Amino acid sequence: MKKILIITLIFCSCNFFNEEKNNIPENLISEEKMINIIYDMSLISVSKGINKRILENNGMKPKTYILNKYKIDSLQFVNSNEYYSTDLEKYLYIYESVLTKLELNKEIVIDTIEKIRAKRAERSKQIILEGQKNDSIDNSKNPYRSVLLKN
Repeated sequence: MKKILIITLIFCSCNFFNEEKNNIPENLISEEKMINIIYDMSLISVSKGINKRILENNGMKPKTYILNKYKIDSLQFVNSNEYYSTDLEKYLYIYESVLTKLELNKEIVIDTIEKIRAKRAERSKQIILEGQKNDSIDNSKNPYRSVLLKN
């Protein structure tokens, strides 16, 4: 009799937990908004690792910033994250989307850096050419200048 009671309690408790996991929270954050939130969290997390002093000196609190930006509270985020984690397909979709956005952002940053380097190299060449032109113009106007400098 005790065995039947214990087995029944185990099945009831498992069923209770399954029902609880399937309940949609009242203020569920949409998948698209969750993607954006997690994306921003990733960017801020990386920036904290690179130069934490800048964030601290500007008085920025990353967690508070994100919550205010998306007009959510931490409990809403935790409940939504917990809900999505119960459905593996949705959870993977969210994180794959975040990864895709991060990779796209990386490509944009790399392209921008390459363009800036190319512009700097071109500008350096222009400065060198202008310097050479100015030297040749100065020497042609005053041929004695170079002689005076050598003495």
